[in-house]
Amino acid sequence: MTQPTATVYEVLDALGLAQLVKRKGDMGGSMPLRAVRGCAPLFEGNAFGFQITLRHPITLRRSAGGGVVAQMDPPYGEALAIGHRAVLPRLVAQRFLPADGAFEAAFADGFIKVDGAGRISLWTGLCVRADPGVWLRVSATANRRNRLFEVEEHCMVDDGAFAPLILTIELPRNGPDLVRLEGEIGTLAPVAPGMRIEEASLAQVPEVGAAHAAFYNAAYFAAKQDEVTQKYRKLKQPPEAELTAHPQQGGAGACCRVVALGPAAHTITTGAATGVLPCVDFGNLVPFEASYDGHTMAIEPDNGALRCGARAVERTFAEALGPGFLGENPRAMLYFTKYFTPHPPGEPHFFVKPWAFMQTPPGWSCLLEGVHGDGYDVLRGVVATDLFHAVPAVFQVFRVGEPIHVGFAAPLLRVVPIPRRLLAAGFRQATLRA
Repeated sequence: MTQPTATVYEVLDALGLAQLVKRKGDMGGSMPLRAVRGCAPLFEGNAFGFQITLRHPITLRRSAGGGVVAQMDPPYGEALAIGHRAVLPRLVAQRFLPADGAFEAAFADGFIKVDGAGRISLWTGLCVRADPGVWLRVSATANRRNRLFEVEEHCMVDDGAFAPLILTIELPRNGPDLVRLEGEIGTLAPVAPGMRIEEASLAQVPEVGAAHAAFYNAAYFAAKQDEVTQKYRKLKQPPEAELTAHPQQGGAGACCRVVALGPAAHTITTGAATGVLPCVDFGNLVPFEASYDGHTMAIEPDNGALRCGARAVERTFAEALGPGFLGENPRAMLYFTKYFTPHPPGEPHFFVKPWAFMQTPPGWSCLLEGVHGDGYDVLRGVVATDLFHAVPAVFQVFRVGEPIHVGFAAPLLRVVPIPRRLLAAGFRQATLRA
């Protein structure tokens, strides 16, 4: 785990309900040793941001009429309810909350608000304020999560003021009648809003394809047969590159490039709208089923779509880097043309390789935020896309003996450029005056 080297936002704990906890990349020793040693992007994805962690559990129970009732075990529920009523006027008086009364009115009856459709708004008891040029991204937790509820993603924009940290939680309609919120329930992370994202062809940036081939060369695969190479971990930018990665410089001439290599199923969000973070959403390009029996992962793709897409990828590389490139770099090409890569036996995981590269300025990485579906999660990762440009989607399958189905253009990843100095950043504690 990268230790915080700077602070870029402030946090006030006004209630004692929740805290921000920094995960370790090895998930406290629960990750497989091979993944810890060899999969740095997953390791960093585990440690991304700070986990919004409840100090005391909250039970959500469906009523006979279809609504939701929130409860806490005594004595915590009563004590926190009293504390909530007492702290609201102090937060307004000390300007941690705006004086317009909107928050006080919305949460007058408690820190949990439930609407008629069972949508829950939970004030975590925390108030946060980002430094200039930084936004705070609120999202679900990932790579280890309660799969019985969803957390709505949103950004808290830099406006120089403290704001309450609120999670919007939704329960699935066909879910159980009782859901327990406990431990990690969300993620808070500093992000940069200023990066421009543009389309580019491989012919415009052939160095990206050359870097891919240099990474996946014959020596890499020869060494990989015997041990975890840790080649990715050894990729290094010169120290001065990190100095150019201030979040406010993202819009000052720097840009992130999306390089399509064949058929494309991605969309770019520019971030022009207030509160919308620049990102790229990648969809699936080859419809498939995948089945896990407890030992082996079997993948059955649409072979026609796979062959057609693989030929288009080969044409793109040949046109950009010369006709001899394919024969000189067969394993680097296979990375994309086979599209799927299963994990070793006994692991319910496999890779899907979108036919695209991401290229960021020096000092910038990309958050790979997986999108989960019926019976599976796509895991969260962080890739140094100024050095390594592929953006793989890592599937984790939860079903045993029953296939998952992933159709064409089904969402896989949301990719967000982020300066590495924010990945390593922490926060400062604010306090109420007595």
